[in-house]
Amino acid sequence: MVTALAAPSALAESPISVLGLEPGAYRLCNDDLGVILWGPDESPTLSVGKSDVWDRRNPQPPEPVLTLQQIMDRARAGDKSILGGAGYYTGYNSHDFPCPKPAGQLILQLNFLKPGGMLTVDQQPRQTCLSAANGAKKLTLRVFVSAVRNVIVMTGEGTALEDGDVAIRLYRHRDTIVPGGAVHPTLGDGKSPNDFEQLPMPTAGAENGVLWVEQDFGKDPTFPEGFTSLLAAQMVGPSGAAGVVQEGTGLGTPLVTEKEGRLSHGLTKRFTPINEAPGAAVTGRVGAFTGPFHVYATVVTPQDPKARENGCVARAKELLAEAEALGPDALWAEHQRQWESYDAQPHARAWSADDKLKLDAPWGGVPYKARPFGYYGDVSLCSVDSTKFCCQDSSMWHADFHFNEIEATGPCMQRQFDLLTSYFVMIRTLLPMAQVNARQVYDCAGAMYPLVHYPLKADSIIHTHISWEQGIEITALLAKPFWLRFLYTWDMDFLRDTAYPVLREGARFYADFLKPGADGVYHVFPTVSPEHRGITKNLEFNRDTQSSIALIRYHLRAAAKAAALLGEDPEEAVHWRDIAEKLPPYPTVDTPEGPIFIDVAGAQPMEYNIAVPLSAIFWGDDIGLDSPPEQRAIAERTLRLINVWEPHRGYLKGVRRRLGIFDPADGFALENLLQSYTGVLRVFPTVPPDFEGGFENLGAQGGFIVGAERANGRAKTVSLESLAGQPCVLANPWPNGTVVVTDLDAAQPVAMQGIEGTSLGTTNLRFETVSGHKYRIEKQS
Repeated sequence: MVTALAAPSALAESPISVLGLEPGAYRLCNDDLGVILWGPDESPTLSVGKSDVWDRRNPQPPEPVLTLQQIMDRARAGDKSILGGAGYYTGYNSHDFPCPKPAGQLILQLNFLKPGGMLTVDQQPRQTCLSAANGAKKLTLRVFVSAVRNVIVMTGEGTALEDGDVAIRLYRHRDTIVPGGAVHPTLGDGKSPNDFEQLPMPTAGAENGVLWVEQDFGKDPTFPEGFTSLLAAQMVGPSGAAGVVQEGTGLGTPLVTEKEGRLSHGLTKRFTPINEAPGAAVTGRVGAFTGPFHVYATVVTPQDPKARENGCVARAKELLAEAEALGPDALWAEHQRQWESYDAQPHARAWSADDKLKLDAPWGGVPYKARPFGYYGDVSLCSVDSTKFCCQDSSMWHADFHFNEIEATGPCMQRQFDLLTSYFVMIRTLLPMAQVNARQVYDCAGAMYPLVHYPLKADSIIHTHISWEQGIEITALLAKPFWLRFLYTWDMDFLRDTAYPVLREGARFYADFLKPGADGVYHVFPTVSPEHRGITKNLEFNRDTQSSIALIRYHLRAAAKAAALLGEDPEEAVHWRDIAEKLPPYPTVDTPEGPIFIDVAGAQPMEYNIAVPLSAIFWGDDIGLDSPPEQRAIAERTLRLINVWEPHRGYLKGVRRRLGIFDPADGFALENLLQSYTGVLRVFPTVPPDFEGGFENLGAQGGFIVGAERANGRAKTVSLESLAGQPCVLANPWPNGTVVVTDLDAAQPVAMQGIEGTSLGTTNLRFETVSGHKYRIEKQS
């Protein structure tokens, strides 16, 4: 007989679980499937998610979409519905969806552990091993998520187990987002409207040894034929009849926490409604056995073409049959080969003699086969929350794609470009929607991207917040990773096929949007300081934000350079370059200590949610160690004097590193050791005087791979590989000595020229490189 799971109140009497009583302890995944292993000893549970399992209902906002001209007219009329950071569009904060949803629970019922048994766990990098014992009865299992296919594998051995000692249950609760219910705390404190229906009850089934639970999400513009999520499993071994419950309570492993609600800026737990909800379950009882025991599981959705053609159940059976035919040893072998192939790639490494800095990361970034459709799942650069590790019915800020805090320098320096692929696919997918938005709202050519989006298709962008959407630099910010990826690789195919279409459409928008004033300057008007001030009456503080000036200039220069490299759009490129060089200076405000940067022209300092007055350094890539001394002085003074909201002060670490200011409290990041964003390659730009350590295989802009070591207060050697034959400009690590550059492939010295006049009083060394050649730079003894 299969025993029922303990109710939440009874869990306190259970043995202290090795796994923990709520999701979070052990995670296994590939690029598509995510598994959290947790639960009481007698019911270790896999909370299973998949990257594309979303509730894609997109409630249409009751408010009409306003054009920019209408926004400006309302601002001048003092319309409070759009002023002072008002959102205007209410759909985003009124509904919990769109958002990801869990696929369900796979529960391993170890009934033989009651009473007196023990479960132990061994977490390893590529698998998690379980060992359950109660007297002579034993079961050992290892659990892994295949790195190359859509399958979860549980495999092991049992000893002296009787009929019913072990069972497998698949369970999914009914979704708890209901009309009139409380919306997620990150969306506000209100109640949801009554203009939708609760998602239907999930269903369960069993056939020929295959068990499944399925959730129907209905039709939507992305999946017009309908979308379902099906969690299926198959046991290999002695089994009894499967029991199906289509609607019942107490069937799953209860989520347990000491406290519910919004526990921090990024953590909310709403477990009670899920625990109390009815759901569907299917349980497969295992017969008596001593010997091998295997379970294979998968999650299938209509994104799989075969599932669309033949149905999710049929596709799940096919995938599970393939896994069974291969067997656990072959599945493990291919899993290992994939990981070994990943580990065999060159490693980006950085270290310090005192071990405060340790980095050892393979190039690539994704240690498993990437899913084919990046648009629909977790996107590392901008996803607010994970999809594949989802275990609740609502998520922080919908777990949407946020485009106002994106930064790709770290992955590029580690050459982990696979991490960016799904982002590039998503932005390209959004391009037609952004083009419609440019015409519909701004009456401009090109493309204007949104502040927020979801993995769903729409006729135009999805409007979420009328104030923050008017940060006119959003398109430039979200296009920047495309240009960075090119600068670090000099991959012309990527530039032509992937990056340039986005760069060009953004540049066309800015060329149409920006108009020269009587002073000949292209003032950015109107715009909004990101998450500050909002749209102001008479648009008083909606002109020339530092972030818009810096990022639009960056974008226009990149687009013009890309056009020249590709031989495309020469007349437009000349115009883009002209606008970039005629944008206004960054706005400042006077203080008793001297001028500091301000977020928007004419305003006074405030507590900043985002450090906008410093965005020309971090995000804009325009101010740094190679800037004029007076500009660096203003930046350093601004850093010292402005007040940034505590949860976002972490961004100031990046500013300090780029200004050469070492703060032990910041710890080490790669830009402490290597910077190249100003066009000058600098080794050890922000380290303490006594730093000893080094790095190797780090990427630098210009298509270089760099390594260096430092000891006794100075650099020892610098190594460089040129991927594209671009000239290298290196800040001289030995300004008081003679430097020699050797082409190791040609076995000969390389001629150099010094470039005087950097703000630090050093000489930059410039030398030509040959594509594919390696170089050593050292001080002549």
